[in-house]
Amino acid sequence: MSAQRDATTARRRVPNRRGHGERLRAELVEAASQLLEELDSEDALSLRAVARQVNVAPQSVYLHFADKRALLSAVFEVRFADLIQELESAASAAGDRPPDRLRAICRAYCAYALRHPGHYRVLFGTRGTPGWQLEEMHGMTALSLLEDAVRACGDDEQRDVAPVTICLWAGLHGLVTLRRDRPSFPWPDFDELVDTLIDCHAGA
Repeated sequence: MSAQRDATTARRRVPNRRGHGERLRAELVEAASQLLEELDSEDALSLRAVARQVNVAPQSVYLHFADKRALLSAVFEVRFADLIQELESAASAAGDRPPDRLRAICRAYCAYALRHPGHYRVLFGTRGTPGWQLEEMHGMTALSLLEDAVRACGDDEQRDVAPVTICLWAGLHGLVTLRRDRPSFPWPDFDELVDTLIDCHAGA
């Protein structure tokens, strides 16, 4: 019955014209992204559900992605590009003062994580996708932005701020993860918590 339904939906969809394969690929990535926002984890995502969301047969997914991990990797790259754009925009809007730019980046990072919990799980909770090398993808760009902002808040541009940056990043991750997993906790104002974390680690 399921296979018959998939075949029916595939017939209802107007096939992509020649050269429009990239459009279908993008649609599959967006469909997976939408489903991830509704699911508890990336493990719950199925290629059949993604195909159904786009109204194509499951076999069409395999024309673009060898397996679910390949699809998640594509989601990973697209969503990291979104995150980086938000961080850069926040830093630019904050002006020239280094402490303001650092706070803007940290707040934008947390705002993205809270607004898109499913995407954030794919970006930083890769339990279901072993073997991903974050430094080989766009993720380290986000960390570099944070590192540059931390360094700008000090007097010595040559100092090693990697340990501070990693601790700050881990603290931000902990805040957004606990906020998501323990919503009943009486959380103070979130921006105030972020500012406190920055003051503790970066002294900005």
